[in-house]
Amino acid sequence: MKRILQKCMAVVLCLCMLCGQAAAFSAAERFCRAADIINARGLIAEQSPIPEATIEEDAAYLEEHPEALSDILNDILSGMDSHSMYLTAEEYQTGFSVLSGYAGIGIAVGRTERGLTVQRVVRHSPAAAAGIQVGDRLMAIDGADVTGLGLDELAALLQGDVGSRIRVTVEREGETLDFSMSRETILEENVSARQAAPGVEYISISAFSSMNDAEDFEEIWQGLDEKETRAVILDLRDNGGGMIDAAFAMLDLMLEKKTLMATLHGRADQGGDERYYSSGGGLPLNKIVVLVNGNTASAAELMAGVLREAGGATLVGAQTYGKSQGQYHLNLDGDYLVLTCLEMQLPQSGSWEGKGLAPDVEAHALRTIRSYLKTAAALDLDEPVYYGTQSEQALAICQRLHALGYLAEPSDVLDTRALGALRRFQQDAGLETRILADTDTLRALDTACTRAASRGHMIDDVYYKALDLCRAAAEQPLRYKTQANGSTRAA
Repeated sequence: MKRILQKCMAVVLCLCMLCGQAAAFSAAERFCRAADIINARGLIAEQSPIPEATIEEDAAYLEEHPEALSDILNDILSGMDSHSMYLTAEEYQTGFSVLSGYAGIGIAVGRTERGLTVQRVVRHSPAAAAGIQVGDRLMAIDGADVTGLGLDELAALLQGDVGSRIRVTVEREGETLDFSMSRETILEENVSARQAAPGVEYISISAFSSMNDAEDFEEIWQGLDEKETRAVILDLRDNGGGMIDAAFAMLDLMLEKKTLMATLHGRADQGGDERYYSSGGGLPLNKIVVLVNGNTASAAELMAGVLREAGGATLVGAQTYGKSQGQYHLNLDGDYLVLTCLEMQLPQSGSWEGKGLAPDVEAHALRTIRSYLKTAAALDLDEPVYYGTQSEQALAICQRLHALGYLAEPSDVLDTRALGALRRFQQDAGLETRILADTDTLRALDTACTRAASRGHMIDDVYYKALDLCRAAAEQPLRYKTQANGSTRAA
């Protein structure tokens, strides 16, 4: 684990050393500095560096045509590999916002019958530290009334420059509260979890944007024993990767001690190959199923492949993207040099660059939510349904929970299974968990389905296939037992 953190710090140091003022260098000088970095750090450049004659020729051209800097650098980088690139600050913010984040306080607000209501508070955010809670009614920002504003107008007020102060006034249980805080860079929460069935936990990782994600995962993983979890569905679909260190930190928790996780192949003059071994306490589960698709890439493919080869996991879904090369994101005078510096290799099969990982069980989402809802029972937004109710309205609720992936098999009764799914939806939607589908829940359910249908989302048959596998595993005696020292071993 220490070596993982050290590598993370090495990346940070590289960023710091390369920072500078954009105005301090001409286009030709910036090109020469970038070329030197590529030749000194680039993986492919170890064998095929940029020739000195080319550097001199391009630098001379840029003295007369500085606007061509980006085109020239990207032509050079694309000839080395398909992942390296030179980006302006604006391009980087757009393409890598999951890593760069935004400046704000870390709350998501929706409009309900009560007005503008906080529906989510991002962990590790200024809002969380100040004490803002889900359910708070937003009243004012910096003393100005915001109750009549639209959500876009409100978002513009909440965001601002990093370090700038903001005062937020909320109403909570009839009491008016003021919170003063400074805006910070907010990284989206990429890790979430819910109980999918008795003994089965569903964990979604949408990206590896920071070590905060590893901390969030650790909290979830360490809590599995209390839930008597015996199987886990790990959803890595549409996860394009991010920080390798965060992925390693999560893997470290899931694998038995001294398990070879992966090899990072680097330049010989940069330390060469590094092998990473786990220091965790083992995999206290009967089964782990990893969901993958064509957008599962980079560090997410690393996690899926390691869990299969070293942890016995089953991959369900479709062939992954095929990106095993890793990049440093280097701040070069305000712009960014995304440079391939290493290649990830799995413990058994090695590199998967250009090939991807084939699933053990191929599965596809075949039904669109839009077409499914056309034949579903009509949902009355003004008719609450209580636990135990059997009715057409209960069927409509269960069908929508099924469409969104919360309920495997819809029925016309809000039974224990359906209530569990309903409460999981309420929690994810930032609503109070209750033993009924109240009007707020019905409206949130309708909105979620409408949004999913408009975006072309599918009924998640991949998830349901994984759920079947995990349910069967959860019914078996636990394969691992906890030892006196806190570690686990096979029973």
